[in-house]
Amino acid sequence: MPNAAPRFALPAPLESWALALLLAVYLLVGATGHLPWRGDDITYLGPIHAILTGSDNWLLPEIAGEPLYDYPPLYFWVGAALAKILAGLLPVHDAARLASSVFTAAFLYWTGIAARRFHGPAAFSPAILLGIGSLGLVVHAHETQPMLAQLAGMALCYAGLGQLAARPIRGGLESGLGCGLAFLAGGLPGALMTLPIMLAAPLLCPTCRSRTVIVGLTAGLTIAALIGGSWLTGVALFHPGELTLWWADELKNIFPHSLDLTDFGKLLQLLGWFAWPLWPIAGWAIWRNRHVLTTPPLALPLMATLLAILLVTMAGNLRAASVLPVLPPLCLLAALGVASLRRGAANAFDWFGVMAFSFFALLVWLGWSALHFGWPPGLARQVAKMAPDFPGSGLGSGSAIGALLSIGMLLLPMLTQRTPLRGTTNWALGMTLLWCLAVTLWQPWFAHTKNYQPVATELKAILDKQEPNCIARKGLSDTQRAALDYFADIRTKPKDKAADCQMLLTYSVSSSTRIVRGEGTLVWERRLGGGRKAEIFRLYRRGLTQTAQSG
Repeated sequence: MPNAAPRFALPAPLESWALALLLAVYLLVGATGHLPWRGDDITYLGPIHAILTGSDNWLLPEIAGEPLYDYPPLYFWVGAALAKILAGLLPVHDAARLASSVFTAAFLYWTGIAARRFHGPAAFSPAILLGIGSLGLVVHAHETQPMLAQLAGMALCYAGLGQLAARPIRGGLESGLGCGLAFLAGGLPGALMTLPIMLAAPLLCPTCRSRTVIVGLTAGLTIAALIGGSWLTGVALFHPGELTLWWADELKNIFPHSLDLTDFGKLLQLLGWFAWPLWPIAGWAIWRNRHVLTTPPLALPLMATLLAILLVTMAGNLRAASVLPVLPPLCLLAALGVASLRRGAANAFDWFGVMAFSFFALLVWLGWSALHFGWPPGLARQVAKMAPDFPGSGLGSGSAIGALLSIGMLLLPMLTQRTPLRGTTNWALGMTLLWCLAVTLWQPWFAHTKNYQPVATELKAILDKQEPNCIARKGLSDTQRAALDYFADIRTKPKDKAADCQMLLTYSVSSSTRIVRGEGTLVWERRLGGGRKAEIFRLYRRGLTQTAQSG
């Protein structure tokens, strides 16, 4: 897209094969080889499991037989397809989780393409490396996370807009396809994070105000409407009542909430670490090029960043995964900013990255030492409190691999090419090696503390003896319901809709061991973890009195 903004004129920091290898290691290590973790990983495996087990509601995601309105089905379709294709090679949860690898790779690749089209050919690698190095992406890229599909759609939309002036039809179609996929992945927020940027592009680019560009954008908007409209029509035809509920939930999430101002302060705190090191470099790019701030390479990513922050704030229920949409536009701004860092700032960025990842690697080793050797004592007590029944494991090959990774973290930064982009390369290398180190040393502990399979298996054995007609629930979230359904085929009903159920399953997070009276006769109890965040599952047999009262 022609513009007056500075072009990225530095050589690529890594060869193409080295970049591809780094990206493959980053995406694949930790993506498989473990049971679903608590939280989003098991929650969003639920809809994939529903598709694979014969649910006819593949248009609208569901968990344990009940609709899930969090996201449209794009991510779940891809996860189910991968689970089918790799059925003989990987367990369902591992194969389905590779959908995150696919969409993260697509997001990073299309972000690199957008940077190339906006800032010049050499901006491709730095944009990808900055994305890999962002602190907030690494965990979500290795869990079952539907938001990653929205990021891929957003990046594709920006890449299309980057060639709108040079190739209007192709650029319009690409941006429209990205907008449609963002909607099919993220719902109304996905559309609102891409559609306004498409409409603003001709206003910010004088060379884009031609008939051909208008035709290209119109074609792109048509593609987006067809993608979104086809899904909505399918839901309306087969599940008309659910479409109304889904739409109401979407509208609720985009209108301001009463706590938005408070959440905005929390969002800024969250962005401080989540989008590091993107935001300071992006801020430098904006300041450095403030005289051409209205040109598309700066204005469009800046608009997209502000729009993402606004929508994330309004959505309510602020958590780390909800901030992911700020990463694609910030990567574009940071890719321009990193090229103009002064020598002192570039050296400081490089030095800080090496020291920071060395420090975090030391913390990983200290935690491992506390887990296996009880040293340092204070940290060992905290680890034991979080998982008092952790059985421990042999040192095995994990410690040897961890030692090699640590040596790599010390040596590789010395071997990278001495250019102004060295800090970008070292930051991505450091993040990748630190993640590999954490997975290698801490996988047994994660498997023990973030896994509901033992609870589900134990509960299944108890229920087989009780033979209840149905199970009411109290306090169970989508996470617990998805885990029980996936691991043990256990489904529950909301307590207020289960007056005739003989059993009641409750879930709470508390340090108290007090049994709640009035729920029935306690049949089974299981605690996970310790301290204030101990998770407590309890199963009660309800007598005639409790059953009648619940109705």
